[in-house]
Amino acid sequence: MDRDQIIHVLNRITFGPRPGDVEMVEKMGLNNYIEQQLHPETIDDSATDQEIAKFEILQMNSTQLNNLYVDDLKKILKKAKKDAEKKLAADSAAGVQVAANNNAPGQPAAMAPAANAQETMQAAATPAPPAGGQEQIEPQAQVQPPPPAPDDKHLTMAEKIAQASQWRSVAAIGQLEQAKLVRAINSNRQLQEVLADFWNNHFNVDVKKKMCDVLKVADDRDVIRPHIWGKFRDLLEADAKSPAMLVYLDNATNTVARDVTPEEQMRQQQKQAEVMKQMLGDAAPPAPAPVPIGQLKTKKQGGINENYAREIMELHTLGVDGGYTQQDVQEVARCFTGWSIDKTTGEFAFHARQHDDGAKVVLGHNIPAGGGMQDGEMVLDILASHPSTAHFISKELCQRFVADDPSPALVDRIAAVFTQTGGDLRQVTYAILTSPEFLSPASYGNKVKSPFEFTVSAVRATSSTIIAQQPPPFDKLTPAIEGGAILGRGQAADRMAQRPRQSLNWHIYELGEPLFACTPPTGYKEVSSTWVSPGALIERLNFAMALTGQKLSDVTFSPSKVLAGIDLDKPEDVLNQCVAVLLQNKVSDTTRKVLEQTALPAPGDGQTVNPSKLIALIIGSPEFQRK
Repeated sequence: MDRDQIIHVLNRITFGPRPGDVEMVEKMGLNNYIEQQLHPETIDDSATDQEIAKFEILQMNSTQLNNLYVDDLKKILKKAKKDAEKKLAADSAAGVQVAANNNAPGQPAAMAPAANAQETMQAAATPAPPAGGQEQIEPQAQVQPPPPAPDDKHLTMAEKIAQASQWRSVAAIGQLEQAKLVRAINSNRQLQEVLADFWNNHFNVDVKKKMCDVLKVADDRDVIRPHIWGKFRDLLEADAKSPAMLVYLDNATNTVARDVTPEEQMRQQQKQAEVMKQMLGDAAPPAPAPVPIGQLKTKKQGGINENYAREIMELHTLGVDGGYTQQDVQEVARCFTGWSIDKTTGEFAFHARQHDDGAKVVLGHNIPAGGGMQDGEMVLDILASHPSTAHFISKELCQRFVADDPSPALVDRIAAVFTQTGGDLRQVTYAILTSPEFLSPASYGNKVKSPFEFTVSAVRATSSTIIAQQPPPFDKLTPAIEGGAILGRGQAADRMAQRPRQSLNWHIYELGEPLFACTPPTGYKEVSSTWVSPGALIERLNFAMALTGQKLSDVTFSPSKVLAGIDLDKPEDVLNQCVAVLLQNKVSDTTRKVLEQTALPAPGDGQTVNPSKLIALIIGSPEFQRK
């Protein structure tokens, strides 16, 4: 059996081989291993499942996740209300003093700053006017509730920990990121994790936008992962109805413009005040004084938002050259009007009153009037079955597994499989992994690992162990701080950067690939050149030194797991062992010479090898960077 081919397959369909993986595949057979990975339900992964079950936020349903967001919003507004009251008292006292000094009656001028504070609270918590009547009441959609920078100099350490740990919607990000790392490192279902990473990136959602911090938990769990092995059409629909995607690409506010009478505007004001009070309780800011109905005029509310319509064609299905026009973007946007979310449950909801029920034409297909939600379903049918979609998805998958610039012949063959199987993603993946191009020596090592792939593969290659959760109280503190740092809130990022021992997740952030936090909807680029620069290589070596220097807060490393009893007094034996374990003996003469000169003692000087330094240099080598 071709050992080099096994190493290549392990580098592509896993997050890098662990010690013993090559021998395991040799024993069971490469074809059998690929077939097993294509059917993860046959693989026991109970140990990893038990670790993931410890992340309590990740087990919450959509309504519970939504409530986390609302609860944190309440904390923000209560603090704003308390601060406003303090300012009112201080300004009122100052106003009385000024009045006394001037021998004049007290004037209410001191109320102005407090009124401004109240207006600020109102603006933060009040949504734009509903576009479709009382169905679209969005009190929490306009504000991201992570905490403001705390003034905690007077607090004890226990109080600081309690204060930082209270922001549970922010901690959702930290738990989601840590769970991704635990799965990538420990799961026996490696191909499933590689594909989960691919599809999460394909249908990118940035957790920094509005309430996506909690919605992305359900998106990863309920949208992406259950559909990895099914039909692309099902995955596309699940994503189109994902609250995280609807918020991220603004389709939750995509509505038909319509006239709203003064009477309906009054009802909207009353309903909005009721919902605010129901959801936020005492934290709800005072409702603004109602505008007399005589001063109101019929006005337009709502309007088309084309963001999702454009991206579903350009990024999710057809590709930028897939044959659609701006007119198609507008028509698709009309089809998806009313596809929104229920802000009380955090689940998908179709708002019929916000839908454009007129006739449409999408990519030459007539969509008759009066279709309601079916309009969007028809668009999904059209896009999922379009030849451009078959080609675009096939090329992206080939880029992930085969080469940055896969051959047109390969892409065409895989696109044909996509079409013939109705977008069966398991069959498409199988066709790629058994293709001559994938298994060809020309594909060996022709891609550079992303920061996520690089760091995770280093942990796996060295048999290091990731600590899924820190002991209390840090099990709640760490995810909240890391989530806040990802959001760029307060002092969290500075605190993370200043720590002597940082987490694996934070190292990936500093290497330029914060998990679930890619801002543009394109997701992170698959092309290797994205990650190659002199500065990036230095940062990767710094990570390797931190790993082997045992400076990661949530990863335990021991050189003994790599050395396997090799005598440190025998430098060549140590080098050979490390190269065999970490590089499967695939090392260039140039790299080996550098390792001998920089990491091994000079002959005859009587010194032993520093194994941590040697292992770090190998992890930082060009050979380890590639896959």
